[in-house]
Amino acid sequence: MTTPQPDTIIEVELDALRRQYLDALATLDDAHGHVREALDDAASALHTVRDHIETGGRISDYANIITPAPLRASLTNALNDLERARHHAQRLLFRILETEGNTKSDIARAWGISRQLVSRLINERD
Repeated sequence: MTTPQPDTIIEVELDALRRQYLDALATLDDAHGHVREALDDAASALHTVRDHIETGGRISDYANIITPAPLRASLTNALNDLERARHHAQRLLFRILETEGNTKSDIARAWGISRQLVSRLINERD
């Protein structure tokens, strides 16, 4: 039985990280779509209220016209999901970059963040 060579181990790790990163990008893309939908719904509600007021409607009618609580909750949830997906994808990207030989300082410089933050993100648990 032979022991895997270090280069082989790195390639296996990189392949796994790349697959995870592609999955993370798909999740990020889905989250982006949900944010766009929530923003579009909020914009539509804004136009509905504006039209109502411009035609002489009472401002206090807004709650009956647009049901703001679900709109707010939808947008908040979509933004939270987007941030979680972005964070996860960024952590994977930094791990890949480091595995490919980039230093934490190189990564930090490219992203405009501190080396300490890069280190924390790379070492953060899933």
